[in-house]
Amino acid sequence: MRTVSEPEEFTHQVVRKCSLSPSQRTLALVLMGGTTMSVGLGICLFYGAWPVLPYAGLELVVLCLGFRWIAGHDGDYERITVSGGELRHEVQVRRRVTTRRWNTHWSTLLWRTRGCRVELRIRSHGREAEIGRMMLDEDRNRLAEHLRGLLRVQKTTF
Repeated sequence: MRTVSEPEEFTHQVVRKCSLSPSQRTLALVLMGGTTMSVGLGICLFYGAWPVLPYAGLELVVLCLGFRWIAGHDGDYERITVSGGELRHEVQVRRRVTTRRWNTHWSTLLWRTRGCRVELRIRSHGREAEIGRMMLDEDRNRLAEHLRGLLRVQKTTF
């Protein structure tokens, strides 16, 4: 049986929105790269401007690197769980998971606003971590409202 002083369980998870699936990203890369290379080859063959080809190749390499960087963030997420007297913050960025735990009785939610910009941080015993990095400002405000009853809140406007 739960006592009155224990907060109820709360879980909030944010997952990165990927507008293209891996196969759609590959198709987009092939279409953009194919267009670049075909235009470069066409200019080279019809006008003899062979110096265009290295730049087209460089553009293709940069495009591949950009798509690879985006693919590295496919599984990114952030999960905040408050259960009993513990707040657990779990973040996965580029397949690396970081988990932090705080005691809810000793933790403070720092809720800073500057105009419409919102920043949330959890602070306890000299340690501080930003939460809600993958969220929009409106969503961070809603998260702070949910956490208001579960943690001590220090709201600042600057």
